[in-house]
Amino acid sequence: MAAKTPTYEQNVPDTVYGYVSARSRGGVSMTEAASPLSARPFHAERDVREQAEEHARQAGLTVTAESMLGFTVAGTPAAFEQLTTGRIVSYEVQQRVEMGRQRSVTHLDIVGDRQPSALGIGAAPGEASIEAVALEEPRIAMRLVPATARPPLVAKFHLTLPDDVARLLNATPAHERGHVGRGVRVAMVDTGQAPHAYFTTHGYDITPTVALAPGTSPDEDPVGHGTGESANIFAVAPGARLLPYRGSDRSGRLTAAMAAFVRAKAEEPRVLTNSWGGRVGFPEEGPLPETHRVWALEILDAVEQGIVVVFASGNGHFSIEPQVPGVLSVGGTFSDPQGKLRASDYTSGYASPWFDGVVVPTVSGLVGLAPLAQYLMLPIPPGCSIDVDESAEGDGTSRDDGWALFSGSSAAAPQIAGAAALLLEARPGLTPRQVAEALARTATDVSTGKNAFGIPARRGPDEATGAGLVNVSAALDFALTHNP
Repeated sequence: MAAKTPTYEQNVPDTVYGYVSARSRGGVSMTEAASPLSARPFHAERDVREQAEEHARQAGLTVTAESMLGFTVAGTPAAFEQLTTGRIVSYEVQQRVEMGRQRSVTHLDIVGDRQPSALGIGAAPGEASIEAVALEEPRIAMRLVPATARPPLVAKFHLTLPDDVARLLNATPAHERGHVGRGVRVAMVDTGQAPHAYFTTHGYDITPTVALAPGTSPDEDPVGHGTGESANIFAVAPGARLLPYRGSDRSGRLTAAMAAFVRAKAEEPRVLTNSWGGRVGFPEEGPLPETHRVWALEILDAVEQGIVVVFASGNGHFSIEPQVPGVLSVGGTFSDPQGKLRASDYTSGYASPWFDGVVVPTVSGLVGLAPLAQYLMLPIPPGCSIDVDESAEGDGTSRDDGWALFSGSSAAAPQIAGAAALLLEARPGLTPRQVAEALARTATDVSTGKNAFGIPARRGPDEATGAGLVNVSAALDFALTHNP
């Protein structure tokens, strides 16, 4: 489906977030990588990166995170305009957002006589160290009285954490054998990580949050998405060490998700989990959009560094991030009150049109059903957006109690990140490919139900649930006996 020509307006925020691609040592721009299989040819020499960064700083931009390929920046529209000689404009796109709703989302572009025609991509004329300037697109999270450590009692069928999630993913036997992911560093890029009595009572290991958007507090999570979804990591890996990265602005919008990803990657965690994604049309026709080539290469670079990169498949979304080769993409399986399994009709699944042999998802975690997927009782900041919204949608909680029923592939991804942490604790030398293989080879097959795109589950691997629902203890046994 070809992208529609946008109608430009002047609704540009005071702070703009972007990415600068430094000149690659291979001589080919990141934006020209049609279906990249490796990020290494796009690495830039150190002196080239330093020249590019100095040029960005002279324009008035702040460098927020760096990698071997380039660096993320933040600054005023005027600073970006000085760097690119173009003009920053906005346009509105109707798209699926949180909780399956449709609304208008503001995107930004760089326009001008000396700018390329690709949406979101700009050039820095006259500066040989810079290949391209990419603007961050809004990412979609795949979803005061102090909150109590214990959740409220509600009538609606749901799963509790950590016990129900650990039991249904068969992590409990592994815990009883002493495998809890102790000390494994799991980074999570999301809307934030706020203090909550639930985490304190359980004694979970959480490092101070790193906030990437200028002027935001590392102790706040206006939406509640990151705080709630992080509980899924500990349900499977109670001994893991969480490294939270806040990629949201003051309103909770994920405007600096890639900046947070690049910063997290630089800290070399063993696992990097992401419950968000960008906007691409579905079904997609034509080559991989240039902006998404840049993000794909940054993600691929993390995989090639040996980091287990986990991405949510989406909740009726179609995004580039889970399609990147080597990414452990996660969809959803619903377990009913009798324990019967079926594909969640809330989560995405499809064959990648750009990367041969890539099917999203790789495996599945536990997710509720459409229309709202109110399934997991998760801890959140009291009075945050999710607290208010889910109570208004009848989840049985109150709007300021610090608890809500929600799920989605956003919840499944950190569950599987926790599973990866257990395997890496037991076998620290496992590669991302070996971790994915252990999880996929031992997953419980799901052969009923359909995903959000109407694709049915069937016997064996499919586009509805991937290899099936992860079986943590079986994957652990496989990793201990099958991998060198």
